[in-house]
Amino acid sequence: MTINKTLIFLFTHIFAQVHFVDIPNETGIYHPIIIQECLGLDIGDEIGVFDNNGLVSDDCSSQTNEILVGSGIYNGQQLTISGIGSFDFCDLEDGYQLPGWINNNSIFFKVWDASENIEYLPEVSFSTGTGNWGDIFSVVDFLTVNELSNFSSEEFNLVNLYPNPFNNSIKISITNFNFTSEFKITIYNILGEEILVKFLNSSNTSFTWNADGFESGIYLINFENPNFSLTKKITLLK
Repeated sequence: MTINKTLIFLFTHIFAQVHFVDIPNETGIYHPIIIQECLGLDIGDEIGVFDNNGLVSDDCSSQTNEILVGSGIYNGQQLTISGIGSFDFCDLEDGYQLPGWINNNSIFFKVWDASENIEYLPEVSFSTGTGNWGDIFSVVDFLTVNELSNFSSEEFNLVNLYPNPFNNSIKISITNFNFTSEFKITIYNILGEEILVKFLNSSNTSFTWNADGFESGIYLINFENPNFSLTKKITLLK
C-alpha cells in the first residue's frame, strides 16, 4: 500500500513516542538497525530494541538485565533505530560505566500496539548482520507481529510446519484444535503478495503446500480466525 508523503509528514508531527521511552543516556556507541518491511503493524505503533542481558549499572557493579536501548514509531515506511551501546571506564581512577547493549548479545524486539495498549513479540528476519549487538549495522528484511505471543504456550504452539526449511513441499498443521471457528491460512511471498489461501477446521487440520514453480527464499504463512492471528516464517531451499 502506498502511503501519501503528506500524511507521513503530518504523522511525524502528530504522533509522539509514549511507550518505549526509558532509553539510556547517549554513550557515543551506536548500532543502527534498518527495518525494511513490517507485517501486522499500524501507523503509530512503536518498536523497541532490547538487550536481554545488557549493562544496566553505572557504578562499576557490572549489573546486567533486560534493557531498552532504542525505539521508534512505525510510519508505514522503512524505519531505522539506533541502539545505544554500553561503555566501561571502570579501569580508570574514579571510573564509571554507561548502560547499554553489550557486544555479541542477541538483539531482541518488542512491538507496542498503540490502539490496544498491548506489547507483542515480533518475529524478525535479518538479511545483514549476525543478529547480535556490535555489528556496524543490521538490516531486518521483515518484522512480523505475532499476536499469539501474548497467549499461553499451548495456544502459541498450535501450529506445526514441517520441515522448515523445506525443499519443494511443506506440511502445514493445526496441532491442537480447541477452537470453534475455522482458520484461514494465507501464504505470502516476501513482498507481501498473496499466493495461496486455504481453510482448516477440526475435521481438516492439515494440508501440504507443493512449492514447485516458486523460487527459493522466505515466505510468510498467516493463520487467522475471529479470535487469533499468527504469522510464521518458512524458508524454501532448492
